[in-house]
Formats: sequence, C-alpha cells, structure tokens
Amino acid sequence: MCVILDANTFGKFRDPDDEDMEPVRRWLQKGSGKIVYTNTETFKAEWELGGMKHRRDQMMRAGQLKLVAEGVQEKADELEGEIESNDEHIIALALIADVKVLVSYKEGDKDLFKDFKHLVRGKVYTRKTQKHLLTKDTCP
Repeated sequence: MCVILDANTFGKFRDPDDEDMEPVRRWLQKGSGKIVYTNTETFKAEWELGGMKHRRDQMMRAGQLKLVAEGVQEKADELEGEIESNDEHIIALALIADVKVLVSYKEGDKDLFKDFKHLVRGKVYTRKTQKHLLTKDTCP
C-alpha cells in the first residue's frame, strides 16, 4: 500500500523519538509500503522547505518512494476552488495514484481531512494507534 505524507508531519517524521511516526518509519523500513510523491512545483517546494529533500532522495534510492507524475498537476488545476482545503495537490495525487491513506498531524488541517475522506474515500493516519491502516504493499 502507498500513503501520502502531508507536509505538516515532516518534522515529526524526521524525529526518531516521535512515537506516532515510528510505525510509519518501521513500515517503510520493512518494505511493507511506499510514500507516494509527485514532482509538481507545489510538492517539490513543500518537501524542500520542509527539510525533506535529502530524505526524499534517500527514500527514492531505497525504493520507499513512488513517483507519480502524469496527470497530477492537471487534476490539481481542475480541483482548484472546488474543494474546501487549499490542498488540491494532495487530493489530486491521491486520486491519480489511488492512494487511500494520508499521514498527517492530528492537529492538522480539518478541511484537508474532510476533503480526503469525502473525495478520495480515504483515511487519515495521525497517531500510532492507527497503525492498522499501514497494510502490506500493493503499491507497484
């Protein structure tokens, strides 16, 4: 299975002592799943500003990152002004890549959570008690 990592969790994801992100890191290290990424300007900027550029490159080399490029920006443009959140890029990636789990911060963007659940029909992982959402890899 694949997940999308929301920019608001980058600090928590990088923190080796963060208990809520430990199941996500372990899931990736075991090869059970991948983080989906796209190379649109918005995603690249978020990952670079969030201090994840080096980590992104490491995950790509380790096979823990799946790049989905085709159709994402067009879908994001289509969604602009049509959703409650300002995260068209995340919803577009989820729809194009058929990703059903968003890893985000529990105090995160409620509008994004609503959009993700309604439009993607997905679930939002926010804490370690939800590790059951991190299932075996079906992400090619």
